[in-house]
Amino acid sequence: MKSPQSICIIRLTSLGDILLLSPLIRVLRTTWPDARIDMIIAEHCAEIMRYNPGIDNLHVINTKLGTLDVLKQWMNIKKTMPVYDLAIDVHDSIRSRFMRIGLAKKTCVYDSARTYKRDLVKNKTRIPLQTVVPVPIRYFSAAQEFPEIQPDDKGLEFWLEEERAQLSYPLLPSPSPKHILIAPGARHATKRWPMEYFTELIQSLNKRHPAPIALIGGPEDAALCNEIQKASNVHIEQYAGKMSLHEIASFMDSAYCIIGNDSGLMHVAAARHIPVITLFGSTVPEFGFMPYHTPHEIVSLDLPCKPCTHIGKEKCPLGHFSCMKDITPEMVLNRVLKLIGN
Repeated sequence: MKSPQSICIIRLTSLGDILLLSPLIRVLRTTWPDARIDMIIAEHCAEIMRYNPGIDNLHVINTKLGTLDVLKQWMNIKKTMPVYDLAIDVHDSIRSRFMRIGLAKKTCVYDSARTYKRDLVKNKTRIPLQTVVPVPIRYFSAAQEFPEIQPDDKGLEFWLEEERAQLSYPLLPSPSPKHILIAPGARHATKRWPMEYFTELIQSLNKRHPAPIALIGGPEDAALCNEIQKASNVHIEQYAGKMSLHEIASFMDSAYCIIGNDSGLMHVAAARHIPVITLFGSTVPEFGFMPYHTPHEIVSLDLPCKPCTHIGKEKCPLGHFSCMKDITPEMVLNRVLKLIGN
């Protein structure tokens, strides 16, 4: 197939998955600079791609409404769209399969490795981490018919408004580190390290490192962060629910490191090229969601019951929650000091 002049990428959600798509978007833009590249994205995730210069137009849809309302939205949006030369579906859900009908002259779908993921969950098959294909590289499987589309080594991108204006990423070298940031939230309970462990870690960090500590997260993390702030009995700043995603990303630029669970904010940190310490509970890094192209430490226990899920659960199926409870604050502290120094 000749080089496409118009491309539509489908990736509706979620924060981490969309950021992991940014290397493919960058290479598409670099390889085909004159092509129109659009993206179909959920309304609550559109902020992630708002300033990415690789995207010409965002087709935004509110996916949180009922199925009939989503269908009506999509039919109205589609009337405004051309027939693209190429559609790239890197979501491959029931909704995205419907959306790609008649969307383009040719459609490509990425290898979501569903069989591999099911095998990890069902049979607890483990492979060496160095052999795992990271999700950003897996996304490139959607463009395998185009040999000129190959991964580069520039990592993830989460563009800020001022960077888009200057077409420079990042706009300026990161300032001298000032904070240690902690993101204790995660959508599912089995991906969240216990609150009291974060509290103990903060107390230990306060004694071992001079940097001020700040809590970050979305509005859904505010209550948890308020509890941690109150229980820590040391001075820490609390910004969960008080910053937009772009403000959080900009704030990350002043951090020594970000400590948190297997969540979207860890990928935001990786996109801002900040060192990351990621804790894996019910999930495992073998799924391919490790911090990508940034200095990092992974804290994950090798237990016979892991992984019990691909995306997380609301409670431990066996009731013991050892995957998180057996990760001690001292273990995490040692990884932090190893990554950023004493």
